[in-house]
Amino acid sequence: MAQLNVSVAMNPQQLVENVLLGGGVTATNVTYNGAVVTAPQAGSGSFTNGNTTNLGLDAGIILSSGLASNIPGPASYFGSDVLGTGSDPDLVAITTPGNTIQDKSVLEFDFVPNGDSLKFSYVFGSEEYPSFNCSANFNDVFGFFLSGPGINGPYTNNAINIALVPGTTLPVSIANIHGADGFGCPAANAQYYVNNANGTTISLNGFTTVLRAEAAVTCGQTYHIKLAIGDAGDEAYNSAVFLQAGSFASNVLPPVTAATFYGDATTAEGCMGGHFTIFRPPGTDSTYTIGYFMTGTATPGVDYTMPPSPAVIPAGQDSVLIPFAAIADDQAEGIETAIMNVFLVNQCGDTLVHSAMIAIIDYQPMEIHTETSFLLQCDHDSIPLSATVSGGFGPVSLAWGDTLHTGQVYVPGMANGTYTITARDACPREVVATIAVDAGCQVIIPNVITPNGDGLNDKFVVKGIEGRDNHVQLWDRWGKEVLNTSNYQNNFNAKGLHDGVYFYMIRVLEKEYHGNLQILGSK
Repeated sequence: MAQLNVSVAMNPQQLVENVLLGGGVTATNVTYNGAVVTAPQAGSGSFTNGNTTNLGLDAGIILSSGLASNIPGPASYFGSDVLGTGSDPDLVAITTPGNTIQDKSVLEFDFVPNGDSLKFSYVFGSEEYPSFNCSANFNDVFGFFLSGPGINGPYTNNAINIALVPGTTLPVSIANIHGADGFGCPAANAQYYVNNANGTTISLNGFTTVLRAEAAVTCGQTYHIKLAIGDAGDEAYNSAVFLQAGSFASNVLPPVTAATFYGDATTAEGCMGGHFTIFRPPGTDSTYTIGYFMTGTATPGVDYTMPPSPAVIPAGQDSVLIPFAAIADDQAEGIETAIMNVFLVNQCGDTLVHSAMIAIIDYQPMEIHTETSFLLQCDHDSIPLSATVSGGFGPVSLAWGDTLHTGQVYVPGMANGTYTITARDACPREVVATIAVDAGCQVIIPNVITPNGDGLNDKFVVKGIEGRDNHVQLWDRWGKEVLNTSNYQNNFNAKGLHDGVYFYMIRVLEKEYHGNLQILGSK
């Protein structure tokens, strides 16, 4: 497992606007520890690379009662920094009566939701695990204090704390979520606890599983959120809360993308199609149903097929694929478009739409362009065969026989042959062409030679044998072998032989020739 990457380069406003906020929410009036600040703060930061750790969150922001930069590293590292940032009344209200709060890290902002709910994901962790699980005084606290229209709670501005143990009204804390320890403290809500005592990536001895804060809100109204954490009882032992990037959201419209089997969002009529992908919005985990409608210049059912609306994302899945196939109608229609529009009507009455498009083009049939035959004069060791392809969809490959090549290959010029070339495109479709090569190498064997030195017919010349696998044998009338050679070069001149009739066996490639040769004028 790798190490968590933590950066302290962003100021509080940047952390909210660039990291924390998801869809359906706008934020204003960002403060940190009660003031507008433009510089990064030691108790806050951003993190990435969480998916290589056991944190459960991949990226987000950190609020810590110590230095945020000291969060990465093995659990054997003891984090106990002093921020000197003082106390907070709402954190005092949820700690043990009479206890003190120090080293606060408090991020606040106003926000306007475009839906009827607020949801975000987080993890709380601390160095006080497990030694202070049941301690009344040394038990660091944090809270997410929400205030605004329709909310009436016991905290500042009539806020409520929405950082609660799932299914209860208990605030998330070391006392309310932990495993059993050796000090006689029984486990509490241990199903939400992660023991990190031997961890190698995060320097906190324990933390919670991924939890979700949520609340009902009124669309279009202004609310205030206060995200706070602090040391309880003393300034020792760091604690931190991790908030998932992009999860602070309200009735988020699902993202939708488009892709085809070719790799982009383009397909051709009658070719392999593609799909639209609708992704689960943050803050949902049960079966999710979303409606969509199609627009564009292409006509559903005529130019393409796909399942009807709505789309359903099953529980446990992050997305659903909506298959798409373009129909071949043999009409020249140019580029047509199919646009999926995922929509949501929020509580304000606004219709929100996300769209993705697949382009459909006319399919141009492939055609291989090449010479289909070659007639040679048995005078080429090899010859090039070339081919080009027009039409098709996407990248086109050429295969000579069973082997992929470019548009040109070399073949033997001394042997007849028929060669097959296949063009395949991304549709996928294929076309085939054949090329015939006639080497012009007919085997012609003379039946007489006159090796008298006049330069005419002095040698046993077999036409059509040059450059081809061959074997030549020659016997006299008594069966005595006078020539036995492979790769014959037409250079036998009967030197030292008597005139008469001789018998031959000549093999050229796979074929054998038998006959007699008369030698005249040798001696």
